[in-house]
Amino acid sequence: MDITCWNCKTVTKLDKFAVEAAIASMDASKLGFHDIVCSSCGKSNRTARDLFVAGLQAFAVVEPEMTKREATLKTKEENAKRRGDDDKKERAKVKEAIKKAKK
Repeated sequence: MDITCWNCKTVTKLDKFAVEAAIASMDASKLGFHDIVCSSCGKSNRTARDLFVAGLQAFAVVEPEMTKREATLKTKEENAKRRGDDDKKERAKVKEAIKKAKK
């Protein structure tokens, strides 16, 4: 989740644990906002609870990371489809069948 400072426009990135901690502190203090202090200028950025809840849901939607092997296999399959390698194998089988039929 990214919070942009209203004063200096510096973007502060919050991870899932920081968002959960902010929601917990809002629950404890019964407030609808949380102040994020800018690391650059030191100003407080008042952020509504709705943004934290939406950010927490966005973390849940993120797809699981693929392993390097899975990514490589997926890329090879996509490239084969794009090049038409699957069609070439079928064409080779048809050509062999025709050659056998002619003999």
